Order: sequence, then C-alpha cells, then structure tokens
Amino acid sequence: MKKISLARFTFFLCLCIVGTLQTAAQKATAPNGHFVTAKGLKLYYEETGKGMPLLLLHGFMRTASDWSYGYGSYTAALSKNYRVIAMDLPGHGRSDCMDTTDIYLHKRAAEYILAALDSLHIDSINVIGSSSGAFITLYLATMRSSFIKKMVVIGGQVYYSNATRHQIIEIGESIKNTARMEELIQIHGKQKANLLSRQFLNFSKLYGDPSFTPDVLSTIKAKTFIIHGDNDMLAPVSNAWEMYQNIPGAHLWIVPNGGHIPQIIPDYQQEFIRLVSTFLTDSWGNVFR
Repeated sequence: MKKISLARFTFFLCLCIVGTLQTAAQKATAPNGHFVTAKGLKLYYEETGKGMPLLLLHGFMRTASDWSYGYGSYTAALSKNYRVIAMDLPGHGRSDCMDTTDIYLHKRAAEYILAALDSLHIDSINVIGSSSGAFITLYLATMRSSFIKKMVVIGGQVYYSNATRHQIIEIGESIKNTARMEELIQIHGKQKANLLSRQFLNFSKLYGDPSFTPDVLSTIKAKTFIIHGDNDMLAPVSNAWEMYQNIPGAHLWIVPNGGHIPQIIPDYQQEFIRLVSTFLTDSWGNVFR
C-alpha cells in the first residue's frame, strides 16, 4: 500500500478544509438556496430533486456547496432519486453562528439541525455526513433514533485520540495568517473565518464531543454505511472499526489510500456514488456483511 508523508497529508487535508479553486463557484446564495429558522437561528440549505429527503452535511470550515462543486457534483447525482438537502452547518457559510465562543459543540449543532428539519416538516430522513458532518450524523441518530432511516458516516470519529489532537494542532497552526486563511475568509467572511479557525484549533483541547461509547453506538437504529480511508491520520481507522463493531448491522468500506475525505479523490467519486446509491436502495443484499 502506498504511504504518504506527514507533510504531504497535512497539505492535502488543508486543501480539503479550506478549499480549492472550485470555491470560487460558491456564491452568497445559490438559485436553489433557502433559509430556515431553527430555535431563533437562520440556517442555509440548498434543495434539489424530489423523493425521500436526503440530508448532506459537510466537514468543518466547509459549506454545503462542496457537494455540488468540491466533491464531484454529488448533489446532481443523488437528486435524481432523492430530495437532497445540503445544509451549511451552524456557524458556517451562510448559516448563523450558534454563539461566538471559541468552543464548537457538534451535539449542539445537531440540536439546531433537528429543529430546522422539524421546521421543514420532515418526519424521517436519510443522512450523509463527512468529518464534522459525520459526528453530527451520529448525534442525530442517537438523539432521535427513529428519525434517521439510513446514514452514511465518512471520516467519523468516536472520540479524539492523542494522534488526532496532534493533527488538529498542526493543521490549525498552518492556517493562521496564510493564503489558506484568505480562502476561508472568501468562503465564510472574515468574522466567521477567524472564529472557525479558533474553534478548530480548540478541538485539540475538547473532551466529550464527540464521545460515542459502544453502549451508545449500540442504540443506533438507522441502517449505517461507514466509509473511511485506511490512512486517515486525522481520524485513525480504528474509529471506523469501533463503529462497525458496535452499530447493529453496519456496513463498512475501508478506502485504500483514501485519506480523511475519500469522496474528494477523483478516482473514488464514481465508486462513491455507486456504493452509496446501492446502500440507500437496499440493493446489495449481504455483500458487505
């Protein structure tokens, strides 16, 4: 298996977090963009297609537009069969901030997202979450077990290991006062960009969020597909195995040399769409059991 150096991994992950040239396509609001008020907070989402609702949750310091541009137009592919709702996480992009403290709690973000979905009169949903979006997906599934029917967890974590905390510090420090920070400002505006960069760095000192112990994971009723890079240095692959062992009936795809966000790698984009679509339609039988 081809290995990648720490420096190369950090550079690649920063690109995933703070954007590529494709972020220039992101606008204040998209033609299919809307706002919904949840517990006094305005959250932005982009809606495409019809059918069973499918919520897409991006990673930290990113936006909903990733699913249309940065990840290979997944919105276009998935909206052929689903009502795709790609949402800016609270405090990101065009969504309001939960607060202005330097601590970002994924569980609290999940509470706002649940309230937003209630406001949209959605009584059941499928979810795809990447990185921080994966943490929030796990919270949604444990906070309201019957609400989430199927979920795809990409680069998720059950807790922050020491290795993860070290990576957070390295990546967070590399963002300060660089061109990467300028890109963040273009995506979120200066105030949010500065806040998000501080919140990201403070994940290195945060305990209890995320925290998904085996007994909590075992309560998940949603059908689950776990996707994880075998060389994910930010979220060690042991996280995926722990989820797979403890979420009843879970499926697992370990992506060779997939890094932290496998779906952003061009070579895997069509396979990602194929496998996720197969999972959502229950058409693969017991292939991955």
